[in-house]
Amino acid sequence: MAAPLLSPLARLLPRGAVNSSSLFAQQYKSARSFLPFVSTSSSYQSNNNNNTLRTFTSSTANMTHDKTSFKDAVKHRRTVYQLNKKAPVDDKKIEEIARVAIKDVPSSFNSQSTRLVVLLKDEHDKFWDIVKDILKVHVPEDKWEHTGQRIQGFRNGYGTILFYEDPEPIKKLQTSFAQYADKFPTWSEHTSAMHQYMLWTALESEGFGCNLQHYNPLPDQRAAAEWKIPLEWSLTAQLVFGGEEPGARENLPTKSEVPIEERLFIHGA
Repeated sequence: MAAPLLSPLARLLPRGAVNSSSLFAQQYKSARSFLPFVSTSSSYQSNNNNNTLRTFTSSTANMTHDKTSFKDAVKHRRTVYQLNKKAPVDDKKIEEIARVAIKDVPSSFNSQSTRLVVLLKDEHDKFWDIVKDILKVHVPEDKWEHTGQRIQGFRNGYGTILFYEDPEPIKKLQTSFAQYADKFPTWSEHTSAMHQYMLWTALESEGFGCNLQHYNPLPDQRAAAEWKIPLEWSLTAQLVFGGEEPGARENLPTKSEVPIEERLFIHGA
């Protein structure tokens, strides 16, 4: 029974995908008001929801999502895998950022089709336990060590945001604008991508490390049952976030980049 699943699993397991979709002009306008600020200090303290004082230390910079330029926030965003359960901000701040995303990030034809499920602490752990249980059934035993370590790395984080797309607004648009009916599913993916990028950038600007995963559709049904998520919603991505382990950002490899001149073309300037 496992054989048919090995091919998609092999495609899914190594991925820590970086979403490349760009923000539109209206997102840029709203983002400037809440993206990060680079501090000269190397540590700060924050109260969590249990009213216990925690210290978060970063040798790169302390960030706050209310003050810096959009440009600096974009530069700061990277894929970070070495995470822990030390949140640099309290849960209310995480909720505030998620609310800004849902309210202000644009969507195709104002579809507002993106749905977010934010899992913190034990609920975050529960999601990655679900993923692990499903994978253990299908991954050969001799390949489990690597897979198990990857899943444990995600579980070590503080939270996960599940990105869904609700098909109902898309269906309505397909009916209202029949000439574009075949385009709306793709535009729905663009909508989700913008929410992913905004939340990834904003959370990292608060001091979290993040990485974006795509283990769907493996956990879809069990996640739907656990958190009462409509089965018709389509899970598109999982954004894992947590405190950064010491050296996690400093040890990131230098990005390999295709020359800008091969990717950017300006006419009329």
